Amino acid sequence: MLDYSFSEEQQMYRQQVRRFAREEVLPRRQEWDRNRTYPWELVQRFVALGLADPSMDHVTRGIMVEEVAYADFNTAFPVLRASLPYALDQFPGVPDNIRQPLIDGLSQGTKLTGLCFTEPEAGSDMANFRTFATREQETWLINGSKNSISWCNSDAYVVTCKTSHDKSVWSLTNILIPADSPGVSPPHVWDDVGTRGTPRGMVNFDNVRVPLNHAVGAEGRGYELVADLFDTNRSFIGLWCIGPAQASVDEACEHAKQRHSLGKTISQYQGVSFALAEAQTLLEAARLLCYKTLWMADNGQRHSVEGAMCKWWVPDITFDIVHRCLLIHGHYGYTRDLPFEQRMRDIMGWQIGDGTAEVSKLIIARNMMGKDFTG
Repeated sequence: MLDYSFSEEQQMYRQQVRRFAREEVLPRRQEWDRNRTYPWELVQRFVALGLADPSMDHVTRGIMVEEVAYADFNTAFPVLRASLPYALDQFPGVPDNIRQPLIDGLSQGTKLTGLCFTEPEAGSDMANFRTFATREQETWLINGSKNSISWCNSDAYVVTCKTSHDKSVWSLTNILIPADSPGVSPPHVWDDVGTRGTPRGMVNFDNVRVPLNHAVGAEGRGYELVADLFDTNRSFIGLWCIGPAQASVDEACEHAKQRHSLGKTISQYQGVSFALAEAQTLLEAARLLCYKTLWMADNGQRHSVEGAMCKWWVPDITFDIVHRCLLIHGHYGYTRDLPFEQRMRDIMGWQIGDGTAEVSKLIIARNMMGKDFTG
């Protein structure tokens, strides 16, 4: 028999995070969005309360993401990073005197690292990356450009570089580069439509030198670490999007029960109630998919296909759900007084980040069609 229940400890944890999110995060949602500020103090307080325990499993971490995102999308991303869910964030292979201060800073909410993966001329086409790291005596010499970097103003970057001329993904190595290294440009921060609490943009690396022992993981195996990160992260992205969509449905239900038209509440009109019923059904299905994917990660099962399903489908349906809830509120829902416009802007960014919907569908199709698939 399948067990779809959370443990008693997870239910208690959900209540703790929900209380923190509703009381301390929600009142400042607009501030971080409008001022484009990172919620340092909230993240540090979240950590100090023991709510970002690095030893938690991925399912529990998903609960954290969903509940914080319900209150504010912009805070869910950094509290996830503070809980250090990925092997990549542990900087395997890097000397302890370099890696430990970064790990401590990340887990305390005082430091940031940026994953430098996408390039101006290549996003998902990893085999054709142009950022190259050449061995010169005891150092790597790195040249290239990376864009679409979340937290492009980080203390250090994990840069996915070509380290051989092989035309495959096995030519890639992740290299840790401190942001103050000579040759690292100041970040060019993009003026994004949404997720404004997370500076995102571009960094150039011009004859940057770091020791050979700054390679994160084994040389030539950079693709594996990044792919594993993406597989799991895509389910967290789904839960980031589910949080604000669920908040929108809850608010639309309350509005529908109070708003009167032609002598009765609009909740009594099927045009409103059926739309919300459909939204809740989709959210429940999406939630189950995301938590199943995290459960698979916790149990050491391959979850590339499930992660891809989370990535293309959940941002798509949650964007539409928030849009529908905005319309139910009438023209006032179109104002910045209500949170719908911000939620739509924030979710839209994750229809792009961590791979487009088309890339995710390609992963699923390859799994379905087998070795003969050439799409």
